[in-house]
Amino acid sequence: MLKPYQLVIFDMDGTLTQELLDFPAIRREIGLPEKAPILESILRMPTAERRRAEAILHRHESLAAETCTMQEGAAEVLKALAARGIRTALLTRNSGASTRSVLGRHGLALDAVATREDVPHKPHRDSILNLTRRLGILPEQTLMVGDYLYDVQAAANAGVDSALLWMKPGALPEFAAQATYVVRSLREAFEIATRELAADGCG
Repeated sequence: MLKPYQLVIFDMDGTLTQELLDFPAIRREIGLPEKAPILESILRMPTAERRRAEAILHRHESLAAETCTMQEGAAEVLKALAARGIRTALLTRNSGASTRSVLGRHGLALDAVATREDVPHKPHRDSILNLTRRLGILPEQTLMVGDYLYDVQAAANAGVDSALLWMKPGALPEFAAQATYVVRSLREAFEIATRELAADGCG
């Protein structure tokens, strides 16, 4: 039986917006090993080193926030979900300032937003469960949509379904096997979220 989702949580960079943050470049500039978790690594640094790393991260995020474009169909999908009474939320490891800049520039409205200042971060289960509690939605009525490992892991840790948005050519990443669904567009994610409620998609 298909689930009637009441909440769809979206990642931001690479999901609602085109991916602009170059995480390997950020790690190199900060001096982190390849694939090291950036936020967690920064938190473990001594004060002076941490401030330098935070400034580097802020510079990259600010530039991306000022120049990023929306993922195809993002605004339409958010409006269509709202029209069907499905709540929406944003869950990102970006800063609150960068997130507000993106949402403001593109005129996006969601029912709840959680940023880097809202701890714990993805992939911790409470990054998602804090949003479901805030909106009064059960985890089993929630769908997490994102393009990265942390999105899929956070969903699994919280006991919610996940839709991995994978638009890159070539083979899927290994972690795709952990996702409930794999979609190639936000339109596909919308269809999964609403297929019990409407057969005509976003139209």
